[in-house]
Amino acid sequence: MNEGYKSDVSSTIDASMLFESEDEGHTSAMAPPKIVSRGQSTKRQKVAQDIKYNAERPSMVNLSEAGVEVSSLSRSDLEESSNAGWPVVTHLVYPIHSRCISVNSQSQTIKDLLKEAILLAVGLAIFQDGFATSDVQVTHSRTSITSAATKQELPEILHRFEQDRCYAKYLTDYVTGRVGTMRKKLKEMAADLVPSLYGIHEASFEDGSRRQLVETLLSQLNYIFPRTKITDASTARYNEPYRHPALVAVIHRYFFAGKKPLGHRFRATFTSSIKTDDAKEIPKAMLGLAAVAIYDSLKEWVKGEGNRVKKDFDSESISGEYDRHMKLINEKIIKADGSGQRKYHTLMSRLYQDALSY
Repeated sequence: MNEGYKSDVSSTIDASMLFESEDEGHTSAMAPPKIVSRGQSTKRQKVAQDIKYNAERPSMVNLSEAGVEVSSLSRSDLEESSNAGWPVVTHLVYPIHSRCISVNSQSQTIKDLLKEAILLAVGLAIFQDGFATSDVQVTHSRTSITSAATKQELPEILHRFEQDRCYAKYLTDYVTGRVGTMRKKLKEMAADLVPSLYGIHEASFEDGSRRQLVETLLSQLNYIFPRTKITDASTARYNEPYRHPALVAVIHRYFFAGKKPLGHRFRATFTSSIKTDDAKEIPKAMLGLAAVAIYDSLKEWVKGEGNRVKKDFDSESISGEYDRHMKLINEKIIKADGSGQRKYHTLMSRLYQDALSY
């Protein structure tokens, strides 16, 4: 670890923090289901995907539309009405005053299913598209659930998921929500690391230096470039994109540190993008997620007269910054003709090694 950028933060993230339940999750290495990411999809593929998804959504009777006053039902009445006719193994404990189920209230079978599905959905986010559009995210979540049900040999749940629209929506919404939890916790981790890694406390807020430092960093992706002196913009090394120590620190702390880090769960999924060198790479989606977590953390220092003003992580407002990173990587580093593929591999494989050894 670079002692010059050492943080005093000792907390780490593990995959169990993505769940409400305290039960132990699976620890074997996993690979997310293969989904075409937003950056790879054409408009025609997207339309076909939406048509296919909508065609798989059967028409089910809504209790309210059938004249049943849902708010007047007890939990047991609601569950009996919603689960009627379905095998017990598929049963959900439905919420009454919430739009989201509680995993702690579910059977162990449903808990295990959701844990597996969440890891698969998170895998799609960190290896393919960190900020998938809402319709693509629904597809990712649904694919993760069906993959988990198939792997765990739960044909009754798989059948109900395909036929019961309300049931599928509750499960899908829960998995989608946990992907959002992953991004939120990544931002929280970055927010603790950012002040020391960017020298924010070294800049005076009385004369406006701190605000100027942060505003400069936020401009034109400046926060991804290392500096010889972290508070001096004139020492930025613009020929070294994504080499700022903060990126390695955040990637290491969130994805590779702790008892059950996500990087370990998906260790078999890390690959090389070129055939002539098998050195593993950080996927660009993971790099983009870490970058926007830093970006959103820096934004907390723009206001408040030089003091941090905490703000919620808003995926919609941050997705544009993520897209800018994907554009930079694809167009400026890899390039349309692929001439920068070797340079991209060198960058990403070095980030992988640095994150492991930080």
